[in-house]
Amino acid sequence: MKNLILSSILLLSLSINFQCKNKPAETNSTEKPVMEKVDNTGPEFTSKYICPMHCKGSGSDTTGVCPACGMDYELNEAYQPK
Repeated sequence: MKNLILSSILLLSLSINFQCKNKPAETNSTEKPVMEKVDNTGPEFTSKYICPMHCKGSGSDTTGVCPACGMDYELNEAYQPK
């Protein structure tokens, strides 16, 4: 009976050992993903009325609808007349 228990423990420890060796090594990467800088000088950011989605080519000095996505223009709180 003692041999059966010892054999079982040995077999279990060997199987755990082989399972752990098959796992790929984990890497601790401290590198952060690079984010693209947004160019907010276009009319979609600087117009009096802008699309909430900031679609390219949108923006107007009057209320209206975005030609790209169809959403209503919103008043640009950061608007500064030139």
